[in-house]
Amino acid sequence: MNQKDWLGFSRTALAAAVAIVAAAPVMAQNTTSAIGGRVVGADGKPVAGATVVILHKESGSSNTQTTDADGRYNARGLRVGGPYTITVTKGGDREVSENVYLALAETLGLDVQLGKSSTQLETVVTTGSATAAKFNNSTMGSGTQINRAELDAYASIARNLQDYARNDPRLAQTDKERGEISAMGQNSRYNSITIDGVAINDSFGLEANNLPTAKQPISIDAIQSVQVNLSNYDVTQKGYTGANINAVTKSGTNEFKGSVYYVYRNDDMVGKRFDRGNQRYTDFLPFKEDTKGFTLGGPILKDKLFFFVNYEELKSNRAQPEFGPIGSSLTNNAISQGQLDAITQTAKNAYGIDTGSVIGQSQLSVKDYLAKIDWNINDNHRASIRVARTEQSDTNNGSFGGYSATGLQMTSQWWQQKKKIDTVVGQWFADWTPDFSTELKISNRDYNSVPQNNSNLPAIGIRFNGALPDGAPAGASTGNRFVNFGTEQSRQFNVLDTKTLDAYFGATWIKNDHEIKFGGDLQRNKIYNAFFQNVNGNYTFGCESAWTYSFGAINCNTASAAQVQAAVLENFTRGRPSSYQVQVPVAGGTLDDGIAKWTLGQTGVFLQDTWNVSKDLNITAGFRVDQLSTNDKPTYNAPQPRRSCRAR
Repeated sequence: MNQKDWLGFSRTALAAAVAIVAAAPVMAQNTTSAIGGRVVGADGKPVAGATVVILHKESGSSNTQTTDADGRYNARGLRVGGPYTITVTKGGDREVSENVYLALAETLGLDVQLGKSSTQLETVVTTGSATAAKFNNSTMGSGTQINRAELDAYASIARNLQDYARNDPRLAQTDKERGEISAMGQNSRYNSITIDGVAINDSFGLEANNLPTAKQPISIDAIQSVQVNLSNYDVTQKGYTGANINAVTKSGTNEFKGSVYYVYRNDDMVGKRFDRGNQRYTDFLPFKEDTKGFTLGGPILKDKLFFFVNYEELKSNRAQPEFGPIGSSLTNNAISQGQLDAITQTAKNAYGIDTGSVIGQSQLSVKDYLAKIDWNINDNHRASIRVARTEQSDTNNGSFGGYSATGLQMTSQWWQQKKKIDTVVGQWFADWTPDFSTELKISNRDYNSVPQNNSNLPAIGIRFNGALPDGAPAGASTGNRFVNFGTEQSRQFNVLDTKTLDAYFGATWIKNDHEIKFGGDLQRNKIYNAFFQNVNGNYTFGCESAWTYSFGAINCNTASAAQVQAAVLENFTRGRPSSYQVQVPVAGGTLDDGIAKWTLGQTGVFLQDTWNVSKDLNITAGFRVDQLSTNDKPTYNAPQPRRSCRAR
């Protein structure tokens, strides 16, 4: 890499890790599981050439391995879950293990003894060991596995992976309302959430819950298993320094299985709000929130081709303003209903503007669609493809401070945030020889977010200050108090669109007592971000002591509330703002010139060796190299003439 690359945006990161663990060989496969172990004879010596057949009973898919000179076998790219039947044979000896289940990204260590003597068969040996369900030796670094049975058993009102991930005690919820979680005290944006190996994170980094939508884009009822990674030193891991919440979706089997579900709650099922200003409890406005959906999976061709589909829809009008005018059922601020009525009437008479009201019901609608096909090509090859879409329409009623102890936002400034996310992911798992296997994964994710405003106007703020109107809460501020309407300043030209392509190739080579993993990954994130504030203009109308009014001059700081209101409304009627802002393009340009259109690329390569020193000791060493690059080039600014100053 030349010097110019280092001085620009492109960077190379090198990470190396060496670990000594007392465990079976483990690799974090992200979307699959694995089984490995040794086959020994009655004398405890390795059995070479034994046949190991690993059968997934529900789909009929099987994987056949042959033990090496040390009696080792390793099967990769297996379906998560089970039950599995593992049959080991050599000559006339045969050993069968039934009802084996695999966790996501787990390599199960299963050692088998063949040719047991009759004495051994008649002897029952009971052993026990202390193990922790959430802390085990089947992951690289620290982590937690959560299977489908646990997902069914645990409750989650939000029905999202973050709730279930908090089964790991190192994760904590830091903001209940926003669904924000922290891994070991870090910012929530350091976390990563992946499903089927595809990141479903908020692609722009604005949402504290890590998700691009109000609910997770794929239903929890479509999830088969979950893994929480912390401090993971597998070289295939990337994209987080907090926690990686990794999940894999369900697949169809040889039996038709499905479910229909419905979740409901309303204002009678939640607690009350506490109004600190008046020291009273207030009820939520009436609301209804429900989720309905179904799942269905089964065979297309028995033992060969399977399908799984899911549909889910969430509807809610639960989100609502917390603050309202004096006398309302919401937490009161120092703005009266009379002031609001006067603003509404003046806007209509002077400009024909419908300001809307300050109290309204939001409307949230989220629809999820998912379809997945699994194909058992043959005993050595397996593939799957999954497509999913999420559509959301969400009322935003002032998350940027429109409602507060000193401000109210009328419904003309509300907007519906329209979002659409389309994902496609295809995977191919191949066992080329008993010692060499590969995984290829390609995915594409399209994300689009555009506001649908309730009005097409400038942003307009009516500012009151000084004396408080009658009935104002005790201790209310006499500083600036705003009533906002029109088109919200940041929604006047705002479009976000990202297209993300990911490709991953990994190979695993078993060489004697070494398991060598190598490969690479590529990500290309194409970004279109149009974010312009105040292109329609932004007006503020307030009381100004230096101005003359039809009723004479006043001091806005000492005048009565009625006098301040009269001055503000007169300025509004006359079109005499206290301040005005507008964003326009540079001379000779257009607003389109300011749209961020660029591509961020990341290329990574990795190599890792797990050395099985003994049954109880592994040594893992590896490295990973990542390079970031972008085609973005800042607009050239011509150098300005240098000016000199002389002291006199």
